Formats: sequence, structure tokens, C-alpha cells
Amino acid sequence: MKPSKTELKRNITTAMIREHGLGLIRFFGLDPNLVDPINLCKKLRRLENKAHRITTQLCNGFPEHLLHLDNEVLEDYSKHLEVKLCRIEGKVRDYLWANQPKLKKNFKKINAIFINGDPRGYALKLDTETIKYFEELGEDFPHKDWGGFGIIAPDLTSDIENEVEWISNNWDELNGDMLPTKHEYECRGFLMPPQITIHRGA
Repeated sequence: MKPSKTELKRNITTAMIREHGLGLIRFFGLDPNLVDPINLCKKLRRLENKAHRITTQLCNGFPEHLLHLDNEVLEDYSKHLEVKLCRIEGKVRDYLWANQPKLKKNFKKINAIFINGDPRGYALKLDTETIKYFEELGEDFPHKDWGGFGIIAPDLTSDIENEVEWISNNWDELNGDMLPTKHEYECRGFLMPPQITIHRGA
């Protein structure tokens, strides 16, 4: 039976958030028995949104209701926002440093976390050199931008919507020639596998 788009969106959203969370757990060496991947992603996503609002504020300048204040007060306001960003960065590092063996390589990864001040992109990132270094060791980061920076808390909405539309539009093919692809989607949690009904004899 073909699932509705609402059902698909619910399943795919949960699955993709879990996949990203598991990718973070593997990359940063977190204990999968102690860290829930979905909760981790939700915490980081909230911090991403907070950081992005602040970087947008700093980029756009002071709001009109503050422009009458003297320069010293305005500088204090900017410093206040920058302190907030530092605290957010600290929280991100704490989330990804807790519940893991404190290995030297994991410390290197944590130290590569930074806040991008350009509000046109994501705020919480991992530098490209660290990404490349660990990729050569076979440790891939779960989400990157076009510049090769690691995106710690991406907005997966567009990816989710694309998958929903593709599955919905190709449902007949997924149950025909593309059955292996359907099984892959079931393994990822995008689709629920068919329920097996056991008929008991009288």
C-alpha cells in the first residue's frame, strides 16, 4: 500500500535526523549507548538557530531603537552578542566532548569546531583541514557544504522534501524494477517494511 506524503515525511524526517546523529556519534567517538542521535541533533539544531540569529544581528548592524545610544554602549552590545556566541560554541563542544573516550584525535576534532560569522551560511562548522585530514584516515563527516566545511547541525528540510517527492512519484517503479532501492529505503527507515501476517490453523 502506497504511504501518504504525510507518513513518508514523518518517517524520512526521523530517519535522516537519526542518520546525521549517528554520523556525528561515529565521527566524534561518542558512546552510542549513552548518546541518543535524535536528541543530540535537536540540541545542536537549537544552538545553530540561536547562533545564526546572533550572526545575522551582528552583520545587519544595530536595530533602529538602539541607534540613539552612544558608541560605547553600542560596543558593549556587540560584545554582549559575541559573548553569547562563545557560550554557544562552548555548549556545542560540551555536547560532542561528553560521553566519549578523551582521545587525542577526538580532541583535535573538537578544537576544529568554530562559529561562522557569515549569516548566509550555517553558523556551527568544522574546518576543512580537519575534515580532509580525517577523511584520509577513513573517517567521513556526515554533512559538508560546497566549500568542504563540516556542517554540524544542517537543516534537512529540502533533502526530506526531495525524498518524499521522489518516492511518491516513483512508487510503482519501487515495487517493480527498483525493488532493491525500496529495500534500501526500508533499511534506512524511510519506508516501513510490510507486516507479515501469520495464519494459525484451527
